[in-house]
Amino acid sequence: MTDLLPLAGQLRELDSASLATLIEACGANSVSDMLDLAKLLLSRRELERRIRRLNSTELEDLRTGGSNSNWPGHFLGFEKPFPDAVELANQLTPIPLKQLVNNEHGPALAAYETLLAITELIFACERRLLTAVRSGLRMPDAKEIGETLKMEPARLQLRFQLALEAGLITTFGTRFAATQVGLAWLEQDNKTRWQWLAHPIWDLPALLASGTLAEAVVEQYPLRDPNQIRLLRFSEILGITDQGIPTRQLSDKSGDWITAQLPKPEDSFLLQGDLSIVTMGPLAPAMHRQLDVVASAEDLGLASRFRLSPQSICHALESGMSVVAIRRFLETNSKGPIPQPVSYLLSDVEQKFGKLTVSASVQGALVFSEDQILLRQILTQASLRPLLLEIRGQALYSRLDQELVYFNLRSQGYLAVMVDEFGAVLSPRQEITQAEVVGIDYLALANRLISEEAKAPEGDDVMRQLQFALKNKMKVGLRVSYPDGSEKEHLIEPLGVAGGRVRGRDAVKQAEVTLPLSRVIAIWLA
Repeated sequence: MTDLLPLAGQLRELDSASLATLIEACGANSVSDMLDLAKLLLSRRELERRIRRLNSTELEDLRTGGSNSNWPGHFLGFEKPFPDAVELANQLTPIPLKQLVNNEHGPALAAYETLLAITELIFACERRLLTAVRSGLRMPDAKEIGETLKMEPARLQLRFQLALEAGLITTFGTRFAATQVGLAWLEQDNKTRWQWLAHPIWDLPALLASGTLAEAVVEQYPLRDPNQIRLLRFSEILGITDQGIPTRQLSDKSGDWITAQLPKPEDSFLLQGDLSIVTMGPLAPAMHRQLDVVASAEDLGLASRFRLSPQSICHALESGMSVVAIRRFLETNSKGPIPQPVSYLLSDVEQKFGKLTVSASVQGALVFSEDQILLRQILTQASLRPLLLEIRGQALYSRLDQELVYFNLRSQGYLAVMVDEFGAVLSPRQEITQAEVVGIDYLALANRLISEEAKAPEGDDVMRQLQFALKNKMKVGLRVSYPDGSEKEHLIEPLGVAGGRVRGRDAVKQAEVTLPLSRVIAIWLA
């Protein structure tokens, strides 16, 4: 307990930003004051978390109880480390590394695969209902998207986790959705895309040891959990390591190497009569972005294949394009004229677009079409029975929400569109702003703690600290207001609390004093 008061005093000196960072790191969401936070920081769990992050030099100093100027910054002591921290450091052992995913094609192609995969994942958020689960993508979704990329589900999941870490995708309600940052990422060139992915996961300084990156981590941070290090986890799929060996990208974060090592991107394609779109080289980011709006990817790599379909053209129209704009894009970028089947497809979807709508109702969703035969077909389709559809006048009603009904209809090939209360088409693209990302406001928590420390104590606060001081034979400082309007400070060792008064020995006068609790306007442990 002798460490508690100095640590609480150190915490009171922190600014709100530093305090917010500390609260977030240790998950101190429910502490009521700096004393509570100090107790948490001295708990075994929190001491272990901070000890495991020490480098080899700091760890050796801690185990021997030596001085180190970094102890205050780690909240592990002052001139000397806390005794509990020294004891725990000598008990902890290293955590073994799980098997890492190695790339199969070299650093440049591994990074390019990652850019392709995350592009498709961002578009998958608006083309399908990606239900949010703790592990990331559901296995059926990972398998289906992975087939397009020729990528195993585990490798795709790793890239999905990277997109989450970089803030390109987030949880929105019960589903995953692209953020505004993610949609802005789509507009960048490959070099900038790589930088946006690499910088958020750089949670280690440059490691100079020879051998693999994992070996360098263990050498420099002997107790740190290597499985929780983002740079180690994602280095292979960003080309930062090759079979575990660091590449020059570990020290060069510019991303210039991607442009130098990949073939020149394609900015045109071959549009064929079977509705397929073929590119013979790596896709330019802007081209990939546009193709994903009007077509569905079937095969992605150094050469890629997309396919036009009624669903993909409907998606482009929902996203704000017109048939004229789609035709212009195809004519401008295709190496040949538009085949007749493509013209037929555009005309057909233009006629059908908006004829099957899904609107939100008070307690569910309404599916409407003037084609009653189409509604009857939807009602009786076995694969759509989980939507619990029933006839309501000229429409079908479901107790489920609008998005769920919409995505299920689209997955079955229907050209359904979502509409608002006025009948205007709603885009399936959900642009999540930073303000909409659900999370804890740690800065607000920090400011609350600081303001609580600054205001006058309530009766419970006074009693709590006095009882704590009594139990641990500690001194307290009291600021007391007197009837004549004056204020005086007393440093006492409490001897008892009863009848609304505290009795204690005054450390300055070396005499016993009795003070009324109702007159205490500030209290602190000394």
